[in-house]
Amino acid sequence: MENRIDIHIKGCLANNLKSQEWLYRYCFERLMKVCLRYHSNEIDASSSFNKSMHKVFGKLGQYRNDGHFLGWVHKIIVNTCLNELRSEIRNSAAEIKGVQMEEFTVAPDTYSNMSEKEILLCVQQLPSTARIVFNLYVMENYNHAEVGKLLNISEGTSKWHLNQARALLKQKLIQM
Repeated sequence: MENRIDIHIKGCLANNLKSQEWLYRYCFERLMKVCLRYHSNEIDASSSFNKSMHKVFGKLGQYRNDGHFLGWVHKIIVNTCLNELRSEIRNSAAEIKGVQMEEFTVAPDTYSNMSEKEILLCVQQLPSTARIVFNLYVMENYNHAEVGKLLNISEGTSKWHLNQARALLKQKLIQM
């Protein structure tokens, strides 16, 4: 498949509309779910995806083929979503100190009975900062120091939001 991608990248660089459409659809099928995880609704997620793809097409000449193409696009999508959501993060509670954190566990069977769409819906219903921290920590494998730096919050605040996300997800899973 990578060879086919290379052909369409070259086509995009030559302003071939069919290659642009193919590449857009190829990325959409595989990466739209990343935008859906960061946004609480499909309209905002679609908007982020379109902005991301605009950036991808604009920076396509900079892609050096030194890694997997979808990984490169994925990074652009995550950064675009974060940039759009930064104002929501700033407006959330400032520093959260001295809050008791608990460990939350959910039986593994719970997930096996749920579809990907149901899990995504639960994540989308989280408050924005908790959703963003959850995505960065759990889905993107960032540590709390990296999350804090990206979002301009302390590690403790990152941990609190992750804990909040887990607690809210646990409540939603129990209700299902």
